[in-house]
This record gives sequence, C-alpha cells and structure tokens, in this order.
Amino acid sequence: MKKILFVIPVLLTCLGCSDFLDQVDQDKLIPEKTEHYAAVMLQEFSFQYPIFFGIDYMSDNVVENEVSPSSSKFLNKPTYTWQREIEINENGGRVDNNGSWKNMYEDIAIANYTIEQIDDAIGSIEEINFVKGEAYFFRALSYFNLLNLYGQPFNPETANVDLGVPLRDNLEVDQTYSRNTVAECYALIEADLFKAIDFISMSGLNKSTWHPDLAACYLLMSRVKLYQEKWQETIDYANKVTEIAGMSKMTAGIPFVSENNSEILYSYYTTNPIFKLFDIGTTLNDNASYIANNELVDLYDDNDIRKEAFFIELESPNGSPYYRTKKYEINLFSELGFANLRVAEAYLNRAEAYAQLQDVSNAIEDIKAIHAKRYSSTVGVEYPSNADDVLSYVLNERRKELCFEDHHRWFDLRRMKNRPEIKHTFTNVDENGIKLSTETYTLLPNDLNYTLPIPLDERNRNPLIRNNERYEKIPEIVEEIIID
Repeated sequence: MKKILFVIPVLLTCLGCSDFLDQVDQDKLIPEKTEHYAAVMLQEFSFQYPIFFGIDYMSDNVVENEVSPSSSKFLNKPTYTWQREIEINENGGRVDNNGSWKNMYEDIAIANYTIEQIDDAIGSIEEINFVKGEAYFFRALSYFNLLNLYGQPFNPETANVDLGVPLRDNLEVDQTYSRNTVAECYALIEADLFKAIDFISMSGLNKSTWHPDLAACYLLMSRVKLYQEKWQETIDYANKVTEIAGMSKMTAGIPFVSENNSEILYSYYTTNPIFKLFDIGTTLNDNASYIANNELVDLYDDNDIRKEAFFIELESPNGSPYYRTKKYEINLFSELGFANLRVAEAYLNRAEAYAQLQDVSNAIEDIKAIHAKRYSSTVGVEYPSNADDVLSYVLNERRKELCFEDHHRWFDLRRMKNRPEIKHTFTNVDENGIKLSTETYTLLPNDLNYTLPIPLDERNRNPLIRNNERYEKIPEIVEEIIID
C-alpha cells in the first residue's frame, strides 16, 4: 500500500496540483476528491502513457537511412535487428529501451488504487462513476498492450496454456509472482471493459477528447474481440461505434487529429511525438536515422490523400528521396496525442471480421466507406472479389490507415496467420559518410522474437518469473565495402 500511495503524489506534483492532497506523513499523500483521482489518471494515461518506444523499429514500416552515420542508428539497433536481449547492445552496453513493462504496471497500480478507493472520494456519484469507469478502461488498455508486447500471440487452440503476463487487480504486493495465461489475460481485459462501459454509462457524463467515452470503450472492445478471432462480436462492437460517430474527410495540410474532429474518440500520449520516437530529427533539416519504408509509401496511389497527409518527402545528402512519418513534428497530422482511438479503426475491424467470415460484400463496403473519406477520387479503384484477396486487401488498408500510430502494425503482424518475412539492413557508416559494410537481419514468419523479453530488471527482482524464449540474431549477410 505504501508504494502505491507514494507513486500517486509524485505524479500529482508533476501536474502542479499537490495542493489537492492532505499530507499524512513524510512519504504518504492520499487523494481525497474525485478531481484528484481524475488528475492523476489524466497525467498518466493522456499525457505520459507508456507506448513501447521501439515498436515500429521492429516492423516492416521502418528501415534505416543507409547514408546516416552508424553512431546515430546504434542506440536502436538491438530492437531494429530483433536481438534476443534488446537491452544489451553488441558492445555489451546496457540500453534503456524496455521500460514499458514497469511503466504500464505502475499505471495498473494507479488504476487499481482508484478502483478500490474512489467510492470514498468527495464528489458527486456521477463523477465517481465516470472516474471508476476510466480506471477500468485504462487497466484494460494497459493489460492489452502488455499482453501483446510480452505475452504469446493469441492462438485459440493454446490460449489456455500459453503464457501471457502477470495479472494484478488489487493492491496486494507479492515479492514473487507468475504469469497468467493468454486466455486469463483476455478474460480480465474484457471484464474491465464491460465495467468501464457500465460505469461511464451510469455517470451520464461526456467529457473532452482526453477522456474515453462509450464509443472509445466499444472500439477498444472491438479490437480485443478481433485479436481473439471472435468475428461476429468484433462486428457487433464496431457497429456500436459507427452508430455513435462517423468518419471525417481527410485534407492534406490540415491537422487531422484535432479537438474539432468528431472521428477522434480518445487521444492520448502527448509527451513524445513520433519524430522523437523514431530518430527522424527535430527539424526538417535534420538527416533522419530511420525512415518510412518505401514499400509502405508505394501502397498509396495518387488519389490517396493519406500519402500527403501522413508523409513529408525530403532529400538525403546523396540526393535520394526519403519520407518522414505522419508529420507530427510540425503538427500537420496531430494537434493532440500520438495515440488515438478513431472511428476509422471500427470500419477496419469490421471489414476484417467480415472478410474472415467470407462476407466479401460487406467487407468491401466498409473499405469503400474509408476510401470515400481518404481519396480525392475513387474512380478506377479496383476492389477484389475473392475472399482471400479481400482479406489481404483489408490488412493492407489497416497498414496504410494506422501506420505509425500506437502499436498497431507490430500487433497486427504478430496475429497474422501468414506473416511476411521481414529483412532489415544495417549499414555501417563512419562520421565522414563513408560506407564500411552492410549487415542483413531476418525476422521469420513464425519467429519467437515476435514476443519481447521480460525486462532484465524484472527478471533480477523476480528470478522465478519465466522469460520468453527468443533467438540470437546473427546477420546472414555481411558485406564489407572496399574503399579505394
């Protein structure tokens, strides 16, 4: 209990609202009012939510900039090349890149504290219900992300035995603990979302985009059902979203993620925009270390507004073009957070579920609805009619629409039945821009390295926790460049 009480005031002090608290002793500060709990959760989940920083380095959406010096790319090489121990670089040094586990469990502790204590807070019953609903939503979101980072990919035949992550739904603190199964994790996530829906509904309150509403709860539930291959339930919850809110027309040059856009159901994670996460520089004049994969950029045709809305085309020192992602650095895509729950995902979830159920017509109708808001003209667009082709088409549409947001692409890759083989090349370049060698690494379709290792610090604190088995990644191709 003492640890939880200590975490909360530290975060509140960062918010500048320490006056909300009564001091109990030198290391215990206890929230009293509903607004105190709401302030803590706003700070933790809307402003500082712990996205796994290296998520897209591991995907097929990111490649290195081959002309950038190795020194600028070296920090992210362990994740980019899917090393067995991503926290240790090839020189034996420690890399601080696996903190999502600790940070998400801290958030879960705050949610647990709120759930257990909020009924005694000073405030209206409406506010108590809303804050409790938020806490259940946040706990569900945190466990969903933890499970899909550190748990085994969902398999309906083995989910009851596959290792997920440890579940803590109360304030008890154990020195050691084991991992729950994937099925148990999803059961808690769903139960939390049901409670979130109930409490937010009972509150009757509707707050800003920084707070989840019923539509956001339905959308997250649709995603959770999709990942478990519960196709009809995916459709049912997506329907609830589209009954409440619709998509908005995208316009290049105008920020799409804004408070005025009704498509944005919930926006969070504002402290680290994408240019910081992906080492692509802080100004347009900086040379990027990692860039958008041309394979992704080439998926957008000339009528697809998203290409111009999402990417900036720049020129490398050698004159070759490259693309920066989603324009966060100059607020041309988002004026709010890096991660967003938005209505387009409901259409994508539903389209994929329809495709899995062989309902080609409805799947294509949902994709056409997206295109109506994302294309300047859909004349000439050819839509597939074969069920397998439709599913591939929908998955490509997910990649195009949701690239570089939240954990989407990596999580989608993990759950695919036919994962692509991914190759990442790392070019060793000295500080003078001279290429010395290239190394090629491969992530195989059924690679164990799709599941992250349990963080080193966690394994040291709890030696009994079972780590995920992963491969050592050795470059298959090492090409030394001879300099005359």
